[in-house]
Amino acid sequence: MITTTSNHSQTQSYTCRLATVEDASAIAPLWKAFAEERESIDPSMLIQPNFNFEHYITRLLEKPLSFCWVLEHDQTLVGCLFTYFYNEKPPQILPQTMQEEYNLDHPFVPRRVGSVLGLYVQPEHRQAQGIQLLAEAAIAQAEELKVTDIDLMIAADQTGVQALLQRAGFTKSAVQYTRHYDLAPDQELPSLHPPTPELLDVELPTPGAIPLRDPETQELIRNSQGEIVFLMPLTNDQKQIIKTTTGSPIYPTPLRDPGTNQWVFDQNGYLVVCPPVYDELGKVVEYQGIPQFHLPAYEFVEGVIRLKRDDFGRYRFCDVERDSQGYVLRTPDGQLIFKPATELN
Repeated sequence: MITTTSNHSQTQSYTCRLATVEDASAIAPLWKAFAEERESIDPSMLIQPNFNFEHYITRLLEKPLSFCWVLEHDQTLVGCLFTYFYNEKPPQILPQTMQEEYNLDHPFVPRRVGSVLGLYVQPEHRQAQGIQLLAEAAIAQAEELKVTDIDLMIAADQTGVQALLQRAGFTKSAVQYTRHYDLAPDQELPSLHPPTPELLDVELPTPGAIPLRDPETQELIRNSQGEIVFLMPLTNDQKQIIKTTTGSPIYPTPLRDPGTNQWVFDQNGYLVVCPPVYDELGKVVEYQGIPQFHLPAYEFVEGVIRLKRDDFGRYRFCDVERDSQGYVLRTPDGQLIFKPATELN
């Protein structure tokens, strides 16, 4: 845990540390006050009625690469700074086709970004020293995570924070303007969601099932019996859907033939999917918030790469490296280490 202190008078002393989930109930009223201040100066930012801030803060603290620095005075939380980190470059584990699509849609060189979700300090504690403690702790963490850029948005009236950032080496890169429109609740609105293909009255076999489609034509995929193929979410022994740390259902990655790039089906006509990687506690392993799956094993036959199978025709998958206690081993940047020559049993 990183802790910093500041003594700027005989009566005021502050400490700064990383928050834990146990701090959620103390942070929630601070963040509610932050949201109310934001709402008062920006008419486009309206708080939802009866919004559960403690639940929201808990979810933020549980997310990977999401952090909160808290400012304490006399062991009482008086301020907080939320940050999160992400890599604009897609993970190397994604299929090559998805990486190529990313390059087509993004003209700028991808960055490693540290971003500030928000900063709030109670009015009676808005001293430069305390705010500087929070800022310096967040910057130090960003440098440890080897970011290329730190992005944050500051309200126009926060001149003191702007001056602090300029002294810390930040430059003003943009000025944001907003214009708010009030819409009638019963007004018919044009959709601003991207177009999605119609399901054509497809009956889902289980809740959360997704009909598989051809990525180019968006036509429904059918098996050898002519039945629509569905991608099923992972479930536990109680038939409950397994979710990521951010609360999203986990869907396995369907297997593709390296020669034809078509979905692969087994001898019984079932879609073949990559099995998830589980940790020593039986939970699905994640990397940068993305569930991890065992990679398919390949082999070369007469110069042609193809999916490897066992003597019974079952497709093989590569296992991951683990230590003597069964813990999954990772590279310095957190990626899983797959065994190149050993298949998953």
